[in-house]
Amino acid sequence: MEGEKVKVFLVEDDFSVFSLVKEMLAKLRGYSLEVDGAPSLNESIEKLQSKKVDVILLDLNLPDSKGEDTFLKLYQKFPQLPVVVLTGFDDEELAVKVVRQGAQDYLVKSRVDAYLMMKAISYAIERKRIEEALRKARDELELRVKERTAELVRVNEYLKQEIEERKRKEEELRITYIKLKEAQQQLIQSAKMEAVGVLAGGVAHEVKNPLAIILQGIEYLSKKIETDNENIKSTLKYMKEAVIRADTIVKGLLDFSRISKLDIAKYNINSLIENCLLLMKHQLDRHHIRVIKELGEDTPELNVDKSKIEQVFINIFMNAVHAMPEGGELIVRSYVKSLTEDTLPFQVEGKEKFNLGEKVVVVEIEDTGSGIPQELLDKVFDPFFTTKRAKGGTGLGLSIVRNIMEMHNGRIDIRNRNEGGVIVSLLFKRGGGQYGEKEDTSS
Repeated sequence: MEGEKVKVFLVEDDFSVFSLVKEMLAKLRGYSLEVDGAPSLNESIEKLQSKKVDVILLDLNLPDSKGEDTFLKLYQKFPQLPVVVLTGFDDEELAVKVVRQGAQDYLVKSRVDAYLMMKAISYAIERKRIEEALRKARDELELRVKERTAELVRVNEYLKQEIEERKRKEEELRITYIKLKEAQQQLIQSAKMEAVGVLAGGVAHEVKNPLAIILQGIEYLSKKIETDNENIKSTLKYMKEAVIRADTIVKGLLDFSRISKLDIAKYNINSLIENCLLLMKHQLDRHHIRVIKELGEDTPELNVDKSKIEQVFINIFMNAVHAMPEGGELIVRSYVKSLTEDTLPFQVEGKEKFNLGEKVVVVEIEDTGSGIPQELLDKVFDPFFTTKRAKGGTGLGLSIVRNIMEMHNGRIDIRNRNEGGVIVSLLFKRGGGQYGEKEDTSS
């Protein structure tokens, strides 16, 4: 600091000490010093607010402040200024404590000379400069870290949104893919059913007449052949039963393949259910099946073909009876509901699609049987698929039921109950069958 003008501010209430320090500093060669000061802390603070100084020489014991508090009050007001504490021999321990709290150095008044004081002043100013430089560097670094952290937070938030958006799009793609696969399966199924229907109709017409001739022949032989041979009687009986069974299958094929005009009229769906349950009463009682009816009172009339819808109910009721040979419960319910994403149980494509918010009539038929193996659920509507082959099942009943429901713009769904058994859900548009007249291709 040699050659530089140093502005020293001395806080000292003892005028003789003040004069001595000022005189001591003035005699230093090679240094340009300007000394000013004040005898109290408050006056010092007032002057320092408008005066530029390089270093403060501070006596801790002043008229308006004593000891450690003197330094702390001054340091809080002017933290940027270096402070060298002037203390007596007895207060050296206090001076060390103040240095630890932020003062640059301390000098014992009885041991100081001009050069030692100048050295302390120079070191105090230099250390304060270094501290300030470090503080600024630290503040700048903290600012940069804060800015960088904020930037990273923004980037992280952006990446998080990107990830969420990507997940959302992936989920949309997954759902779209599932719907596409379902639509593809429906198209394949529709094409297969159409082909099977055409083939079945042709085969049925070709087979029906020969079967009628064979049945007439068996009946003729049964009347004309008089014999006590039990083998002949049994053979004719088995032949007749086989022909009747084949004729039943042919009639089923014709029902499956025939696209005919619907005989549409307004009917209350609950009344049709009651009629069908009455027709099934003997079978239900015989197998000890308890019927539970939960039919909605506000169910509206529907435009349906009475005989075909009754065929649907009878077929489903018979399946339930076969599933509960030792008894059980048959629950039949009907109600009206608005379709939502969660409640829409059918994926329907094309112009007959059920719309969200649309009000529909639902009929649910539950049984408490053994249910259907999960791997077979997708096959129950396939023609000739049956799990009751040994009991005489043809595998055409549910295929015909689905055709009838589709003719009415309705849908059918079958799923297993958690408690055992199955739930058959029938969904009717409130307008009922809207196909109008169909070409009758039956002969």
